[in-house]
Amino acid sequence: MKLLRYDGLSAKHYKQLKNENNMIKYISGDILQSKDEYIAQGVAIGSQEGLGTGLAFKLSSKFPEIQKLFKKYTRNTKFQAGDVFIGEIKGFSPGIIYIATQPDMYHAEFTYLNKGLKRLKKVCESRGIKTVSLPKIGAGLGKLDWNSEVKPLLESILSDCETVFNVYEDYKIEYEI
Repeated sequence: MKLLRYDGLSAKHYKQLKNENNMIKYISGDILQSKDEYIAQGVAIGSQEGLGTGLAFKLSSKFPEIQKLFKKYTRNTKFQAGDVFIGEIKGFSPGIIYIATQPDMYHAEFTYLNKGLKRLKKVCESRGIKTVSLPKIGAGLGKLDWNSEVKPLLESILSDCETVFNVYEDYKIEYEI
């Protein structure tokens, strides 16, 4: 399967991609400016009293109400490897999807990411989610290798999903909190 960079595809090209079951697009920009339905983010298992580094911190600063919902959820429910939490506030977009990809805040685990991406796919399919923004999940502060581990895993799990996944492969800050 051939994956293409996204540069603002026309409707015709978008249809061709959809027909090829190619729903992963690699883009550059500021994920915080995403117009997608959701932004997905990898986080540590357990209770989420932190969320104090990297993209998780920026998301919690920009969307504090969703962070409050997530913290409340993790205080009352075991948030384990591969679990997915969807935070949304009526009338506001994007929603945030937290995926348990890390045993602690210092590194991601490949097995956790594998489970989490499979659950993300199921959630997207069952809810009819059309678009999700993703960072290089597990590869930044998570310390997994993007090219040899994460990207091939992402492509093997998500490429045949009906949801469009816009992966911010080249992150550029346009908005600073």
